[in-house]
Amino acid sequence: MPDIQQHLASSHKVEFDDLDWGLARQVGLSAREVEMLQYFADIESQTVFYMLEVAKLEVARQPELLAFLTMWNYEEYFHSHAISRLLRECGAETPPPMARATSLRAKARLRARVEDLVQVTLARTMPRAFVALWMTWGAAQELLTTQAYEDVARSTRNPVLAELFRRIAKQARRHFAYYYVSARERLDGDRAAQRLVRLILERNFNPVGSGLKTPAEQATFLSHIFPGARLFEAFGEVDDKLEALPGLAGLRVATAYCHKVQPMLAPDARYTPPPAPADGVRAAPGAFASSRA
Repeated sequence: MPDIQQHLASSHKVEFDDLDWGLARQVGLSAREVEMLQYFADIESQTVFYMLEVAKLEVARQPELLAFLTMWNYEEYFHSHAISRLLRECGAETPPPMARATSLRAKARLRARVEDLVQVTLARTMPRAFVALWMTWGAAQELLTTQAYEDVARSTRNPVLAELFRRIAKQARRHFAYYYVSARERLDGDRAAQRLVRLILERNFNPVGSGLKTPAEQATFLSHIFPGARLFEAFGEVDDKLEALPGLAGLRVATAYCHKVQPMLAPDARYTPPPAPADGVRAAPGAFASSRA
């Protein structure tokens, strides 16, 4: 298992009080950046509710898992605060993080109850397989989130936004590393876990936030962060990592999601990837880089 003590030793609240808020206000944010930041804040604000749901499961009471979950929730909690602060500094109206979180959760209540019921059932009937699923799902979501923060940091004109998102992305990469190593070790040699993970991902894979926004809203948000071919490249990286896990060879659920949402996008935002080579070999990572918007 990954060394939880190493993760705990490097855990801290993302630093944002030292950022140059005057410069942030001077440069400002584009209308699209405001929309994206509000979406990021919405997603990050929900981690406290996920913590409450998962912590009640017996399988989450394992000391190492509970320690990681506590650390993860603490760091994610301040991501929402930092993003909300930047929005306010740049003149965008935004509610306090917990007010935002509570309002969003109320709208997603039915879906949240259904997901919670499924989660509780799986955790009770297949505890080992459920934890493998939990880790695999978390790894996929953290890798997508990391890439999103990194891409915004590279594309924005606002240096304060860029620095804040680089700091958040660094923490998200650590979260991904823990989830991924845990998933690999829990899937290794466990056929029941491999079958469950493959089944759930094939039938239900969606990027984080699917319960808070409509499918079209989520697809549009993602196409703004990952325009054109970049959407397939970023999601393809997730598939590459999933495929490398025990029992998940050939699983391309993230790429399938990209194809599925194209009709939901505005015509000028849609992208059709080139056909796969005749020999079936996929393009190498970064092959779409020259097509980034």
